[in-house]
Amino acid sequence: MPRPSKHVSPDTLGGRIRAAREYLHLSLAEVAGGRYSTSLISQIERNRVDPSHESLRFLATRLDLPLEDLDLLAQQHRETEVEASEYKSYEDIRNEAAQHLTNKDVPKALDLLTDLHFSQVPVLQRWRLAALRGQCYYTLRKFLKAQQDFVYALQELPKPEWISVDQQGEQMLLHLDLAHTYRQLQLPCEAQEHYTITLSMMNQDTPFGFVAEAHWGMSLITFTQARRISQDRERIDSSQRNQLLLMALEHAENARVLYRSIGQHLRAASVTCQIAEIDRVLNNTEKVCGYLRDLLSTWSHALNEPEGTDKKRHQDELCVVAASACTLAEIELERENYEEALTYAHCSLQAAQGSYKIRQAEAYTIYGRILTAINPEDPRVEEAFRKAVEVLADTERVGAKIRAHVLLSQHLLKIGKTVESEQVMERVSLLSYLVSARSSSAFLEDVPR
Repeated sequence: MPRPSKHVSPDTLGGRIRAAREYLHLSLAEVAGGRYSTSLISQIERNRVDPSHESLRFLATRLDLPLEDLDLLAQQHRETEVEASEYKSYEDIRNEAAQHLTNKDVPKALDLLTDLHFSQVPVLQRWRLAALRGQCYYTLRKFLKAQQDFVYALQELPKPEWISVDQQGEQMLLHLDLAHTYRQLQLPCEAQEHYTITLSMMNQDTPFGFVAEAHWGMSLITFTQARRISQDRERIDSSQRNQLLLMALEHAENARVLYRSIGQHLRAASVTCQIAEIDRVLNNTEKVCGYLRDLLSTWSHALNEPEGTDKKRHQDELCVVAASACTLAEIELERENYEEALTYAHCSLQAAQGSYKIRQAEAYTIYGRILTAINPEDPRVEEAFRKAVEVLADTERVGAKIRAHVLLSQHLLKIGKTVESEQVMERVSLLSYLVSARSSSAFLEDVPR
């Protein structure tokens, strides 16, 4: 005869029945009374079967229990079973979507996740599904939608004791993803907060890639803060600026070492571009030129190679080339070596066409700046600045949009197109308002998107 489980909660239907039987010192056979099998009574006590109302009435009479209580516990048991089934169903959806994302098939992942109503999802699954959908949107550079899902996921995080060891890694990744998103949306304070949280959650078991990402993000944020101090004409605190620059450099160097240690040399090259930017502000110009020429020598093969099957890697290779050439072009522009500057600018433009839109905009911008230094009346100047604006038009890179519009407006004003210049500056004002409004918006609507 099977023995009832010793781990059935007394707050469940089976636990209440077993507790009453043991209180009355009755055996399973005595409760069954020849009407039901002892096996059935045992299954009911272990919550393995859903008893009929007739059998509940029988047990209520045999064990001197209120039938209303047993009916209520039976209903709760059924609801728990449904929730467990739903949990498994949503877990299957999450696993399938995660596999599509790993395989870089984001549209298929979003097909599974887009129309989810999180209010109908089991509580312990909401944050994981929202975070995964946010990762999909981030991959597609849809930063506003990514932000909505990441913030919602944070709000739905369960109590720490309910999060498994495996899910603690997902929780850390959620903070890291949200930090990246805030940085892309030009919200540095919010980004820094979540990078700091991410770093505080890391331990010896944290993958080096996550640690490197967090250090790289902190470097970018700190570098931005330093540059803002430099641009403050009313009060420039050089000591504070230099302290921030050195912090940014330390974070970037940590990231580069970590990427190299795990064989991610392309990511290390991207960080080297950041290190070069920092060293440039620190007036280490010759060192910067050395870094960037080495990068061009290593990665310029991507200019003459077909895209191949790994589109993302090819884009990243061209991104390193475009960024390196763009910075070298800017250095030569400052030195008034216009021919060399144009050579690097053309290299940056060529690489950027196969890379990301932000790189295309930067390449058009430096090209326009070089041309205007040579001849402000050159019609190619306005064309270059307008292309920078056009490339960014359907992106959510608000900060880059503002910079491109300002350059275009200043050039239009310089060549006497006052009305057009004012119209462009109106657009700048609107974009600036969107940045400030975004920082105070919650974006927490639980609707299908």
